[in-house]
Amino acid sequence: MIDFTLSAAASLFFAKAPAQRQEAPVAKSRVNPLLRFRAENPALFEARRIAGMKKSDLVRENLQRIHRECKAQWKRSALKNPKLNATDSHIAAKEWTLLAPNGQIYQFRNLKKFVREHADLFDGEDVIWKEPEGKPNQAWCRAFQALSRLRPTCSKMLGEWNGWRWAAR
Repeated sequence: MIDFTLSAAASLFFAKAPAQRQEAPVAKSRVNPLLRFRAENPALFEARRIAGMKKSDLVRENLQRIHRECKAQWKRSALKNPKLNATDSHIAAKEWTLLAPNGQIYQFRNLKKFVREHADLFDGEDVIWKEPEGKPNQAWCRAFQALSRLRPTCSKMLGEWNGWRWAAR
């Protein structure tokens, strides 16, 4: 046999007929005003919640830990993506048509790849690759920087650099 023990409020509720039942009084809770505010002002509540998270040192520490743990995995995943490799299908690759100092026209799609593969066309000091600290994927050299400024859409466009010019006019 199962022994059921009912609270005083429950026994009052179940003892009477449905029409005569009284709901047990709801205890005042500190959470109730918050829930009411949250329901009445969802946009303001969300803005304050996000602002609080941005200020939280604990949240910042957890995000930094997750970032450190996942960084190697993200990098491996990115290296599998052909749009992020040094190929003609790189996400930032553009069509280039340059006229070399010897009069030969070069057409290619990825400037950084072209400079790396044709380093013999440039002065040795112009193809010394520099990698900004912590940003190895943003390597640059003088030839790369100067040739990129030959493009007519460049805001700091050069007309010519060491005899190299934009050929598609």
